Amino acid sequence: MEETMDQIVSNPPHAGGTVTPGQRRLLEKMPELADCHFPQVRDTVPATNYTDPARYEAELAAVWKSVPVIAAPSALLPEPKSFHQVTIAGMPVLLTRNKDGVAKAFANVCRHRGMKLCTSTKTEKAPRIVCPYHAWTYDLDGKLIGLPRAEIFPGLAKSELGLRELPSREAGGLIWVGLDPEKEYDFSTVDGELAEDFDALGLGTSYLSHYATFPVDANWKLVMDSMLDSYHVTRLHKDSLAQFSVDSENQIDRVGPHIRNAAHRSNFERKLITDRHDELRWIMVFSYIGFPNGIIVVSPHYTSLGVVRPIAVDKCAVDYYLLAPKKPETERAEIRLQKSMDLMTQVFGEEDYWAAAMCQEGLSSGTLKEVQLGGMEVQIRMFQDAVTECLERAKSA
Repeated sequence: MEETMDQIVSNPPHAGGTVTPGQRRLLEKMPELADCHFPQVRDTVPATNYTDPARYEAELAAVWKSVPVIAAPSALLPEPKSFHQVTIAGMPVLLTRNKDGVAKAFANVCRHRGMKLCTSTKTEKAPRIVCPYHAWTYDLDGKLIGLPRAEIFPGLAKSELGLRELPSREAGGLIWVGLDPEKEYDFSTVDGELAEDFDALGLGTSYLSHYATFPVDANWKLVMDSMLDSYHVTRLHKDSLAQFSVDSENQIDRVGPHIRNAAHRSNFERKLITDRHDELRWIMVFSYIGFPNGIIVVSPHYTSLGVVRPIAVDKCAVDYYLLAPKKPETERAEIRLQKSMDLMTQVFGEEDYWAAAMCQEGLSSGTLKEVQLGGMEVQIRMFQDAVTECLERAKSA
């Protein structure tokens, strides 16, 4: 059972950041539940957007290799002298936090023979990384600092064989990366207003409570669409999230290519709106699509972050992070977070991602030429338009 507002105020689960001007604009537009108006919209998206191998390849170049993508939350590297690896759209990425606490990104490729330098599936803590093939050794700033039998490489200059650095920016509690080391990336869309919102939600100071990767037999955009569709929540999630949710008139806007959304909980009342996020979490839901691959959903005791990574036209993976305001201090708090992770495993892994895979199978049959969108799915059009804008820019370049 959810706690009352009096309990929340007296014992808030979060430190209570203050809403930003952008978040405030959405709050001011939220009607009472009884006054919700559902947009009457008819729209379509070509089915081939999800099944055409040529379009998928074009998206890899025009979207994934051309705009900053989310690699991980800052909480994945909570301490200096730590590192983690992940493969995104075919690029093996090495994330490091150096001794000064600065996050960096490199191609996870040894400069000797191309071996993946880090192969661990968990975050490692060490001041240096040793290649498992021939033991070439690098520091967390990417410098080659040692190699066995250096005399067999006459004229080798270690300074010329550091790791290939990838453009990156840590902002709003997320690590954003440009996947092409030869390109210059515009990180202005992830700084400023978007980072301000995420800072207000406490993403940058969060504790990584749980982490799991879900393989999904679906095009990456079908997974993103599942988070852009408020039409399914009380239906697909009838045995899970529906108890906390209600069909509502979502308030939506864009922050550059990103999407910001405010939705009602079933106990929403306008008189309960405040400037404190620790109170707002209990009556409404802020959610964000960090373009192109981030899904952020705020819950009372934690924040969900899904990071989508394409693998093939009909396959992707989702790294799911459950971010808590702080490390649990009691057994009760630990049990609560474990129950939250169990719920999210059901909601995402057994419901949303299952639905995406079933849609992929249906669309791949060639039966449909287009998919239908209604008034509670307008965010899907916004996201699809952002992808199309990237494709059109690439064609005109």
